[in-house]
Amino acid sequence: MALLVGAIAVPGSLAAQAAPQLFVVVRHAEKASETARDPDLSATGHARAAALDSALSAMPVNAVLVSPFVRTRQTAAVVAARRGLTPTEVPLGREGVPAHARAVAAEARRHEGTVLIVGHSNTVGAIVAALGGDATIGDLDDGDYRSMFVVFPRGESVGTLRVQYGAH
Repeated sequence: MALLVGAIAVPGSLAAQAAPQLFVVVRHAEKASETARDPDLSATGHARAAALDSALSAMPVNAVLVSPFVRTRQTAAVVAARRGLTPTEVPLGREGVPAHARAVAAEARRHEGTVLIVGHSNTVGAIVAALGGDATIGDLDDGDYRSMFVVFPRGESVGTLRVQYGAH
């Protein structure tokens, strides 16, 4: 994960800023049930949540955003607890994924520094795009729990870094 931290801290435009606004967007970790509407995380999911905390250990996370589902809150719990943060829940409205992504981006921009956002396979790409990052990500594959997207300022534009974390 040193690559992730180094890649974010090095760009010249970031070095001049005291606390650049960075967004880390991940999908919730593995679920205990594929059929339950709001399942807890599985043992593998809890291990991935711990791996997320480890991956972000050198980053000063100042805010955590989650959806109303248990699996997003559990995925963010270790990161939030280590930093004494209470995750902010952004509701999923009836307007669909694009409106939810815009609401998440608006809430994320209200915070300074690094913001962790935990979403779902069908919201992560839309959230990254709403933050000004790579608009081509789309929905994640059903089995993709390892992707982490870091959206960061890059001069006058916004960059997106995709890395993997945790076990296969």
